[in-house]
Amino acid sequence: PATPSPHGPRHTRYLVMDEADRMLSMDFEEELNKILAVMPSGTERRTFLFSATMTSKVAKLQRASLTKPIKIEVSHKFQTPKTLVQQYLFIPAKYKDCYLAYVLNEFAGQTILVFAATCAGTQRLALLLRNLGFDAVCL
Repeated sequence: PATPSPHGPRHTRYLVMDEADRMLSMDFEEELNKILAVMPSGTERRTFLFSATMTSKVAKLQRASLTKPIKIEVSHKFQTPKTLVQQYLFIPAKYKDCYLAYVLNEFAGQTILVFAATCAGTQRLALLLRNLGFDAVCL
């Protein structure tokens, strides 16, 4: 007979769920419930649940996995300014770099934030923009 491992999920004392809203939006709810079912509950486990948004699925996960939760929210005074102009453009992938350079030229002299899907994509984009003469910082 196998001896239970002291390092398995039944012996886990700390559970960290970062980007919980994204995990649940990608339909990992069933998998998360299976993990929670074999882990210690109550005071035997410390759970840290991080989420950018408090969806109904995240609230349900919070009720199922946390005991006496402490909720920390960012103040609403940091909402998006009404003067901010946000635009979304659907561009074929092979034209995205070219069109981005065009848009940046159109808004020359203004502060612009560009979001990329991955760290590597962000670094590639910053390098491209610097080579084209734009001041670009990769965060």
